[in-house]
Amino acid sequence: MLDRQLERSFPDISAIRDPNIRELCHAQWRYVSAHGDPSHTDIEKLPIHPSLPVARYGALASHVRGQMEISKVLVPFAKREWKVELDLDHFLACALVHDSAKVIEFVGKDGELVATPGFDHAAEGAKIALTVGFPKEVAHMIAVHTYLGPRRLPRTAAAQLFQFLDPICLPVFPEGGKGAVERHLEANGWSVPPAPPAVA
Repeated sequence: MLDRQLERSFPDISAIRDPNIRELCHAQWRYVSAHGDPSHTDIEKLPIHPSLPVARYGALASHVRGQMEISKVLVPFAKREWKVELDLDHFLACALVHDSAKVIEFVGKDGELVATPGFDHAAEGAKIALTVGFPKEVAHMIAVHTYLGPRRLPRTAAAQLFQFLDPICLPVFPEGGKGAVERHLEANGWSVPPAPPAVA
């Protein structure tokens, strides 16, 4: 099961001070392993999205490690510079589980890995988080981590900052074709505005 790979793939799990929160991370991954596509046996081989090959864009695990790493800088910075208290355990746990429902979303079909049409991994991940016992704040962070305009507005500082972490930790840049923002707009059926003229 994928939950047994968390310490190996995400050494920053040890920075979660509350053992209950650490255990909830395992519980979330156990849940998705039990309910997801059985072909997902290695967390390091799970793609960010089936349209983004691991060989070029890295695995979902790399995305998660990036979010955990940045969280360790962001949370103390927010306290020191902005006087905003954030819970590092919540950020690290959210990073670990926010995309876990992709194990359910991404399924094998005709020898290919595909995303299930209409599956909302953020909403499903938040439901699972509440089911396994995560605090509501963590579930809210998960639910709104994928920006969907007014339907996904963060209601807390933590949720807003975590929402911004998601595209920061995607190595999908305009220099290689469509960037993360453009891909996201298109995936949600929004038209992409024409690019502004290049600055010389």
